[in-house]
Amino acid sequence: RRACLVFGCPASPRPSVRAAYTSRTLMLMVFNAAQTIGYYGFASWVPTLLIARGITTTTSLAYSFAIALAAPVGPLLVSRIADAVDRRWQVAASAAAIAIVGLLFSQARGVGLIATGVLLTCANNWMSVAFHAYQAEVFPTSIRAQAAGFVYSWGRFSAVFTRLVIGLLLERTGVTGVFLFIAAAMAVAGGVVALFGPRTSG
Repeated sequence: RRACLVFGCPASPRPSVRAAYTSRTLMLMVFNAAQTIGYYGFASWVPTLLIARGITTTTSLAYSFAIALAAPVGPLLVSRIADAVDRRWQVAASAAAIAIVGLLFSQARGVGLIATGVLLTCANNWMSVAFHAYQAEVFPTSIRAQAAGFVYSWGRFSAVFTRLVIGLLLERTGVTGVFLFIAAAMAVAGGVVALFGPRTSG
C-alpha cells in the first residue's frame, strides 16, 4: 500500500480486458485437458503399446529407449523458429503433427515403429516448449504465474482419467483405437488454440 502511494498502482483492468482474460483462460483450460492425452498418452504408454503390437518385452524396451533418446531433438530443431513464428501456430501445428504421426505409428512395423516413434516424440516436445511459453505470454505479469498454473492444472486433472481411458481403449480397441483417441484429442487441442488463441508475436 505504501509503495502504491509512492510509485502509483496500476489501474484495474477494464471489463473488456477481463473478458479477454476469461476467454483465453477457458481456451487454455480446454487445451491443457486435451494436450495431456496426446503427450502422456504416448510417452507413458510406449512399452505397453509396443507389446500390444506383438513385440517382445525386451525388444519393446529397446525400442522405447531409442524413441526416448529423441526427446531433446524436437526442441533443438524448432529452437530457430521458436521466436520467429507466432507460438499459437506452433502449438496448432505440433498438435496436428502428433495426430498424424500417431496414426502412422499405430500402423507401422519394424524400423517404421522407431522412425514414427522418434517423430512423435519430437512433435510432443515441440508442443510442450511452445505451449508453456504461450500460456505465460497471454497473461499480464500481475496474474501470469497464478493464471498459467491454474490452466496447466487442468492437464494434471485430465491425466488422472487419461490413463484409465487409454488402458480401457487398448484392451477393447487395440493400439489403433488408442491413437484415434489421441488424434481426436490433438484435433481439439490444436483447434481451440488456432481458433480462439490470441496472437503473441511482436
